[in-house]
Amino acid sequence: MILAASTQRTIGLVLAVLVVVGFLVYLLFSFRIGKREIGSEIDQAANRRPHVDDFELETRVLDRSLAWSLVTLAAVSLVLPMYWLMEPARQENAAIDWVHRFEVKGARTFEEGCASCHGPGGVGGVAAFTVADSDGEFVAQVEWKAPALTTVLSRFSEEEVRSILDYGRPGTPMPAWGLPGGGPLTAQQVDQLVIYMRSIQLDQDAATAEIDSGLRAGVGAIVTAADPSLTDRDAIHAAIDVWLEQATRPGSSDYLQYGELLFNNAAGQGANSCARCHTPGFSFGATSEAATADLLETWPRLADSGILTGWLPGAGHVGPDLAGVEAHFSTSQRQSEFIRTGSEFGIGFGNARTGSGGMPGYGGRVDDLDVIGTVERSQLLTPEQIDAIVAYERSL
Repeated sequence: MILAASTQRTIGLVLAVLVVVGFLVYLLFSFRIGKREIGSEIDQAANRRPHVDDFELETRVLDRSLAWSLVTLAAVSLVLPMYWLMEPARQENAAIDWVHRFEVKGARTFEEGCASCHGPGGVGGVAAFTVADSDGEFVAQVEWKAPALTTVLSRFSEEEVRSILDYGRPGTPMPAWGLPGGGPLTAQQVDQLVIYMRSIQLDQDAATAEIDSGLRAGVGAIVTAADPSLTDRDAIHAAIDVWLEQATRPGSSDYLQYGELLFNNAAGQGANSCARCHTPGFSFGATSEAATADLLETWPRLADSGILTGWLPGAGHVGPDLAGVEAHFSTSQRQSEFIRTGSEFGIGFGNARTGSGGMPGYGGRVDDLDVIGTVERSQLLTPEQIDAIVAYERSL
């Protein structure tokens, strides 16, 4: 495609040069003819100069005119098919170049405004955040885990990502960046950010490996707590494999704990977990009973204000309280399907609730595929993993 575009550009330049040279030659001969004029204008008037006779006019002059007409027709006959053949490649290359330029500009905007929280390349980071009560009074200064954005387009549609960029996330350090929400970025700059995010999405293997790393870290803590003698790395990995082998079976006594580990998966700063939205304080350090106790000891006003009163898994934060979730989803299958697809703005789900687009889908998206270039869209959680999360949520 690039070669075709380059060839077409070369042909166009050659034709342009020929036109310019021809025009200059025309001017040169015009000036020279003008200098030959001697005498009055009447003597040199065209209608008074002898012209060729009829025989020469209908032979040599006519043949010359017809020859030049044939040359012109041949040029047109060659150029038009070449244009017709090369125009699709030119348009495609122009679109790819447009995407590349937007990607570069989006990367610059990301590094200037987003990387300080979400990390270079969107791998996740930490943002300082001041927690205030309903009256605006200071409660705590915490470190908020800003999620990795390397799977964001597998969780949200591009329209939903634009909405988050435009209006921010209430109750989090994520401000409104777009003009509709009062932010500094134009609609085009927001589009550039989205296009840049396309370029940093993990492929299926990398996304699966990231989620597995968080899961295995949680299992590692369980097996080493159960057997403190496990210190060898290979032995720990073997014990993790054994635990996962039996815990992933729905009838296992550890099945709910397996679902809990997926629910609380800390990989990618919790980007692919449920707890960061549904467990109070999870995003700023309340990741376990012990961690929550330490956080409350450091900032007692969290409890006084009612913002964080203890380790309350699934009790609701940015997302709703999951206690009694079975009242909103009559069957586990309906709840699993919702977690797989996420909510869509204005589309009903569960027990007569209306989607806002804020609940991501973890089963892999299939929308927005009519974009220029390659966009990685990964299945983040397998159907079996989603079923385990649903079992855990319905046990709360």
